[in-house]
Amino acid sequence: MTSESANTFTHRILRLAGVALLVAGVGALGVLGWRWRASATVDRVAVTGTQHAPPDSVRRLARVDSGAVMVGVDPTLVADRVTRHPWVKNATVTPHWTYGTLTVAVTERTPAALAVDRLGGPAYYLDRAGYAMPLPDSAGYDVPIVRGLDADAPWTRPDSAHSPSSLRRVLAALPDAGVADLVAEIEVGSDDSVQLVTTPIGGHDAISVRLGTGDVSKKLRTLRAFARQVLARRTDGPIEHIDLRFDGQVVTRKQTLDG
Repeated sequence: MTSESANTFTHRILRLAGVALLVAGVGALGVLGWRWRASATVDRVAVTGTQHAPPDSVRRLARVDSGAVMVGVDPTLVADRVTRHPWVKNATVTPHWTYGTLTVAVTERTPAALAVDRLGGPAYYLDRAGYAMPLPDSAGYDVPIVRGLDADAPWTRPDSAHSPSSLRRVLAALPDAGVADLVAEIEVGSDDSVQLVTTPIGGHDAISVRLGTGDVSKKLRTLRAFARQVLARRTDGPIEHIDLRFDGQVVTRKQTLDG
C-alpha cells in the first residue's frame, strides 16, 4: 500500500467514525428527548377567549388534573368536553411541552335572540344555530325577543339545539337578510309556526308579520324591501299586519281606528 493510499484509507475511517459518533449522539439525544417528553406533566391549564364562560368552569369540564402526564392528554377529547359548556361554540387544545402548559382556546357563541318567559322576563339567549346560553352576569345584547319557548334551562342538554327548526331558520337568516334591526320580536306558536313583530317604521307602529313556510331568507329580504319602499314612505294609514305566506306577494291589513 502506497503512502497516498494509506492516507486515503485513514481519512475514510475517520469520516466513518465521525458519522457513527454523530448518529450515536443524535440517537442518544432522541432517547433523552423521548424520555423527557414521556415524563412531561401538565403544570397549568390556561384558558383563553372566554367572556361569559368562567375559566374555572372550563377547566372543570376539561378534566385535566395538575400533574397529569402531557403525552396522555388527548386534545380532541378535551376540546369535546369543553364544548359542553353552553357558552362555548368550539375549542382548540394545544400542549406546550416546554412550559408544562395546556392551553384551551375558546370561541364563544354570539347571542342572536333573547328568549323570555311567560311574564316577559329574560330567560336565556339563543345563538343563530338555536343553541341556548344562560344569562351572563354582565353585558346585555340588543337582539330580538323570542316569545313562546319553554322557559326551562335547555343548556342542561348541550349536545343539540333545542329550539324549533322554524325558529332556527329565522335566526340564521336574520343577519344576512339585513333585517336584524327591523325585527323586534319573534313569536313561536304552539305548532312551531313563527310570526315576527317589527320595530316602528315611519308612521307605523309595530307590525306583526306572518312568514309561513318556504325560503325564509327570501321572505325576509322581501320584508326589508317592503319596509324601505313602502312602510317608510306611506302616509295613507297605519298597517298592523303583513302576510308573506304567499311567494312573491305581500298582503297587508290596515289598522282599524276606533271612533
